Amino acid sequence: MEMEGAAYFTRTRQRDPKPLFKKVLPSLRRNVQGLRPIPPANPNPSKATLAKRFPGTDFSTTDIERATSALRDALRQAGHLPKLPAPPGVDGPFGLITVWLAPAGERMLVPMLIRQHTHEEPMAQLMTTAGSPAEHPMPLTALPEALVAGRGRVPRTARAALADFFTNALSLDSTADRLLLVRRARTSDKNIWPWLQDGRITFDQLVLPGIDITAPNADPVRRKPGDQPGLRIIRLRERSDRSAVPRAFGITQEMVSAGDDTDELISVTRHGRFSGLVEVGERAFWGINPRSDQNQTPLTLTKLDPAQTANRTWTCSNPNSLEIVPAFLQDGDNPADWAMYVHAQRRLHAHTTIATTWPAIVHLADLMEEYIF
Repeated sequence: MEMEGAAYFTRTRQRDPKPLFKKVLPSLRRNVQGLRPIPPANPNPSKATLAKRFPGTDFSTTDIERATSALRDALRQAGHLPKLPAPPGVDGPFGLITVWLAPAGERMLVPMLIRQHTHEEPMAQLMTTAGSPAEHPMPLTALPEALVAGRGRVPRTARAALADFFTNALSLDSTADRLLLVRRARTSDKNIWPWLQDGRITFDQLVLPGIDITAPNADPVRRKPGDQPGLRIIRLRERSDRSAVPRAFGITQEMVSAGDDTDELISVTRHGRFSGLVEVGERAFWGINPRSDQNQTPLTLTKLDPAQTANRTWTCSNPNSLEIVPAFLQDGDNPADWAMYVHAQRRLHAHTTIATTWPAIVHLADLMEEYIF
């Protein structure tokens, strides 16, 4: 439906009806997608306005792009998702898994398990509760209806049950190739999965969720890749600082022509900001998104030079660098390849061309929080 954004309703002192739609319509097996109204074309446009129009139409290019994104997002809600590619080195079926702990008020959480597979449709599952003692896997498109109905809510203090939920997500009795993406925040609690904490991770030596490795004289069982064939685990952590542009500086050696009248090549050192994957430590990588097309901030702008105080007032795009830590891999796996696979998932979307903070499957889980009231 075509409807103004939240800022319009605040300015006109009206209630934004979209939250109500998202609270009610999924229970009727209907999804809602909002699109801010597209203004009519100016009958007497200037030359500059004409230059911004989409070729062959009376609408601006930005309005066409907005409408296209809204349509794609509606298709995403209906289950039209990109096919999951297999990582390098995996020839057969492959599964991608994430567990997302969504807040539901001050005392409750809604743990969501989402699975994608190279040969199957995406599925979701919630935790069992007293009101819903049996929770079976469901199509991802059915998850909004279940969340609106209030299913899957557990107390934040149910640490043992949450640890069991994560353990089940590992599919310990399976030998299929699979990767679990887990967010460090809300998960590395000492009673849920302390192995995920900084300084506690022992690479390729898995300690299961719920096992306290911080206790005195603790000697937990550490599972190695041969004990859990096919399993990989990658820990994700987003930047908490949103006030600066995350960037990395690289240095490359390039061979360029020495001049117009010679074929001689000379080596030139180039440096500057770049996006992509950056190795910052043992098994630690930063995935840095490229600047979005809408951002008009000059590429040469820097907030790192204390002499340029005026730059501090600039509003810059912050694509949120993502920390990617391949914590548990199989023998022969290249950590950089798996980190790059996860980073590339931040552009595996059918509903947007802008790289998201989270990889696609985790981004979908994050979007589901809109249906928790």
